[in-house]
Amino acid sequence: MDIDDILVLAEAREPSSLELARARRVGRMVRSEYDRSLADGYEILVDTDLVDPLTATIDEAARIERAAQLVKRGTITWTTGSGTTAGALKWSDQMAMIFGHAPGTLHLTADSLVKLVHPGDAATVREAVESAWFRRRPGEITFRVIHPGGSVRYVHCHIEVLTTAGEPSGIVATGEDVTILELARQERRRLATRSEMLCVDLAARDPMTGLTNRGYLTDEVDRARRTLEGAVVVVATETVTHLAVATTDRDHEELTSDVAALLRLVIGPDLTCGSVGPGIWGVLVASGDEHAETAEALAFRMVGAIRRHLFTVGQKALRLYAWAGVARFGGGVPDTGFDLLVDGEHAAREARRKGAVVHVFDQPTDSGDRVSRCRSRIRHAVATDGFALYAQPIVDLALNQVTRHEILLRVRDTTGDLIAPWAFLDTAERFGEIVAVDRWVIDHALELIGQGVQTSHYQINISGKSLADPSMLTYVTEAIRRHKVRPECLTFEITETALIENRNEALAFATGIREIGCQLALDDFGTGYAALAYLKYLPVDLVKIDGLFIVDICQSPPDQAVVSKLVELCHALGIRVAAECVQDDETVKLLREYGVDFAQGYKLGRPAPITASLKQQENTIEMELRFPELRTAMG
Repeated sequence: MDIDDILVLAEAREPSSLELARARRVGRMVRSEYDRSLADGYEILVDTDLVDPLTATIDEAARIERAAQLVKRGTITWTTGSGTTAGALKWSDQMAMIFGHAPGTLHLTADSLVKLVHPGDAATVREAVESAWFRRRPGEITFRVIHPGGSVRYVHCHIEVLTTAGEPSGIVATGEDVTILELARQERRRLATRSEMLCVDLAARDPMTGLTNRGYLTDEVDRARRTLEGAVVVVATETVTHLAVATTDRDHEELTSDVAALLRLVIGPDLTCGSVGPGIWGVLVASGDEHAETAEALAFRMVGAIRRHLFTVGQKALRLYAWAGVARFGGGVPDTGFDLLVDGEHAAREARRKGAVVHVFDQPTDSGDRVSRCRSRIRHAVATDGFALYAQPIVDLALNQVTRHEILLRVRDTTGDLIAPWAFLDTAERFGEIVAVDRWVIDHALELIGQGVQTSHYQINISGKSLADPSMLTYVTEAIRRHKVRPECLTFEITETALIENRNEALAFATGIREIGCQLALDDFGTGYAALAYLKYLPVDLVKIDGLFIVDICQSPPDQAVVSKLVELCHALGIRVAAECVQDDETVKLLREYGVDFAQGYKLGRPAPITASLKQQENTIEMELRFPELRTAMG
């Protein structure tokens, strides 16, 4: 309620005799003060015309204009004409200056006034004035005006309707420049929005384990080794062979989650612990940590806890072997955080080879030996076919059926189990062996695809670093021809786009791959350092939004904002969009609303060996999409 509302209420009833008496006493007091100031010789700058405010009839427009002048606010007054006389429009000198004009330099008309209002606010201003007029009620509005030099200012106006004999006869708008206040309000709103959007925990955590991921742990080790001394503890686990039951992805996930929960209890909240690879865990123990226990003692305690614990997978009990490696480092060593984690893994393998519980490296290993050792392991895996290929279905959300499959790599560990390849591929990327791995995947994937009926569309991953190999395009082209695969059935996904080393080679590969009929996709979009630039110069057909933005999208306004705008951007460029890590029906529904073209995730289908019947897998997923109640019956 403002002063005008109070006045309206006052007009609705006759004042009581007490209220009239009070008003007369106030009037006499003001008159007495006025007479005394005149007698004392003070010059009265403001004309005072004392009247009874409850009984006098005054010019409402003049009252408002005079009040605005006293507080240095401007006014715009419009009064209706009578008969053939047009209405009068005028503004005060103060309002002219608020709009950026010197007094008397602009003849004010309805057209000239509209031109001074920012085009983006003109309709809103008109609506506010018309609303006040027809409702015969005061209103207010903040809008932008354009000064003659092109600068923009914010003006806040109170709109009051003049009445004559109960009918509206004009409008008075009282305004002030509120640019500083409006910008401060916008900043407060931005900060409040940003506070709501920001995640409290900045550590990149694996949603399955709750521990930090390999990248975050690597960065933390790298940060510590610059100034502090300490150690990296790496624990490797392996199923007891004669008790091994964890053979499916689902079993491995359950076991991984249980091991992570146990390690969180053993380590406590003070140390940084994360997943280094499938079945491999790392802990940073730096001199700055207030932790009385040595790295070696912690390693023995972690191994002992894992070996003693009886894990449950499904309905079966399972025990794990465990070994630990400790890699010490001094402050300011040149070896990177990644190098130190590699040394920790090597120390754990040494413990296993020697039959020890813990093996310790007192200092980082020689860089040449480290590189040679890692390259040898990768080359041995390629030469001995230490891999397997899986296929995961991708659902076309418009058709509600599987139309694509992504070819995924699995790596055989020391027990022969197939595990996720992310740690292996990270090492291959960093030590320059990824091209050999990519070629193995391309050749074997095309061989298996060529043996089938090729009724689906297949997406094959290729590292951004491999694009720097000038012979890669020729290799792919010859493999397609050799295995008799239809090029239109293939999309090559560029992974690790931040690692593209040569833009010219990348463009040559992308252009050549599309010329032979294949398509191109960018994987893990949204997390690369130059992903938007790639949309501009690479002929991309599909963008896969990183699962980081999808897993919690239904509860995360930041993820919703990012995904919806990425879809809008890509569609404007003629690029289709796929979402990874889709885990529930609510996410599928939301992605459809945003216009996402394809969805992929455990909710829609888990990876399966590519030698299995892909057509049968397509039919199963399609039936589950059309009849969700079948999921429960099918387990």
